Order: sequence, then structure tokens, then C-alpha cells
Amino acid sequence: MDIWNPIKSKYIFDLSRSEVEVIGNYNLKQKNVINIDEAQFQLYTPYEGGTINLNVGFEEFIDTHENEGHSSLEELRTWIREKAFDLENENISFVSKRGILINIGYSLYKPNDDWSFKVCRKDNVLYLSDDRKNEVPTREYLRRASYWCTNFERIITGKADEDDILSYLVAKLIIGDFQCIVAGKTACNDEDGNFMEIKTANSRYYSERIGRGWLQAYLCGNQKLLYGLRDNRGYVNEIKEENVAMVPNKYQRQGYWSASSMLGFIESVLKYLQDNVPEGATCSLRQNNGRYLLHLECENQVFLR
Repeated sequence: MDIWNPIKSKYIFDLSRSEVEVIGNYNLKQKNVINIDEAQFQLYTPYEGGTINLNVGFEEFIDTHENEGHSSLEELRTWIREKAFDLENENISFVSKRGILINIGYSLYKPNDDWSFKVCRKDNVLYLSDDRKNEVPTREYLRRASYWCTNFERIITGKADEDDILSYLVAKLIIGDFQCIVAGKTACNDEDGNFMEIKTANSRYYSERIGRGWLQAYLCGNQKLLYGLRDNRGYVNEIKEENVAMVPNKYQRQGYWSASSMLGFIESVLKYLQDNVPEGATCSLRQNNGRYLLHLECENQVFLR
């Protein structure tokens, strides 16, 4: 096992060395990939209904807590196969769901969070797959906070409760010297065709929390970021619509979050994996025990067929 102790505060990254291009999409229905590059997205129209009580319906809410990082990498590989996308010709180094990259980048500011994922090198491409178990929050406030975000998205997009179709964007992400194929769930688009990420946050901590929202939106090419600003009771009194490209200069604050640092650390982790995971091997990378240490352990296990 290799143990890496990166000095996370030292990562500086020129944002001009990163770009994102949306290259496809798909819908997911009961874990089946459908509508490849013809995905259905909810249409956003500005909400004009006043204060929103996000608690409505909570008692009937069943939280499966299926985070997008945990959703199968096979969905994205299905898109790659169906599109006959040539990873080698496109000089792709990594294939990943977006949630893994969010956990890596934001761990600069959440060193106590535990996360892990598997990485497999096949034909010189590294595939990242979340190996966490779905865990439903046990504390009621955390369960409510999870529901608030889900409910806010449903209210804003007008999505019916029984609609179980999820929409994903596929993007080519360039971070420094690496080109990646990344997929992430996207809530909706507006009438101009801009893809939008929808979030909620406590209004008192908005400028601090928007860093994670920015990273989530940026990695898959969303142009807009919509936040419902709520209080501790789950009441939204203000909705803010942000241009993703403008968020870093507008909100990032020293000590809270930095777009440059997050992307720089993601690049450093990708380089570490490229240098240390051999062809044909499956390894696990994890952060745990509330420390900055990253543990890389290779094993005789194959998760790609």
C-alpha cells in the first residue's frame, strides 16, 4: 500500500488550462441507459410563487440516497460503446462519473470526509468507479436537508413525483495535461438551451457553500447555477441564478474555497494515479480517519469486463 501525504494548501492552477465541452447526453430509467444523445431535460422557467416550504411531503419521502458518484460507471461506458467513441484517438486519459472528482477537489476544505473509489487501468485509460455503499442519513436534520434539495429541484422544474427518468450530460473535461470523459446528472435547461445545476443552501453561508456547487456545475459543462437560499427550517425566501463562468471571481474567498486550488488538486491526484496504477491493475484510493493522507492499494480484482 502506498500512502501519499499531499500538501493540499499548495495547489495553484491556471484556470485557462481547464475547459469543458458537452459532447453528449443520455437518460437513465431504472438503471437502463436510454435516449443516447436525445435525452429529455426538464425545462426551467423562473419561479414566481413567493416563499417555498421545502418540508411539504417529507413524511412520505423515502430516501434511497443514491449519490451520483455511486451510480454505475457502466452507464457511461454504455454511452461510449454506443457512440463508438474512440478514447485512444481522442487522447482520453480518464473516464469517471462526476461525483468522484467533486469529492477529490472539495476534500481540500472537507479533510474529515471519508471517501474512496476504485481505479482500473485498461488500454492505458484509467477508469474511476465509486465503491461506497449507499447510506441513508440517520439524523433527521440530514434527511430533511437531503429532501429539501430534491424537493426544490422538483418544484423548480415541475417534475412529477412518479417521473423516474434521470438526465445526464457527458462532457470532455480538460484539466492541465489530462483529458477526461465525465458524466453527471443535470436537472434542467432554460429556454435558451443553457444547462442548469439546481442546489439549496443556508442563506447565511451562501458565499462559502457555493464553491462545491460551482465545481459540480463546472465539471459537466453546466452554464447556469440556481440556488434556493433557505433558512434552518427549510423555507426558501430567495432564489439566485448564477452564471457558472462568473462564480469564481464573484464569490471565492481566501480560506473558504478556491476554484484554482480545487482544480489544481484534482490534476495532482490524476497525475498521481497515472504514475502509480499499472496497466491491467485495479486499485483503491481512499481518504479516511480525518487526515489528509491518501491511501492507494492495488488488488487482484477486475471491475471492468
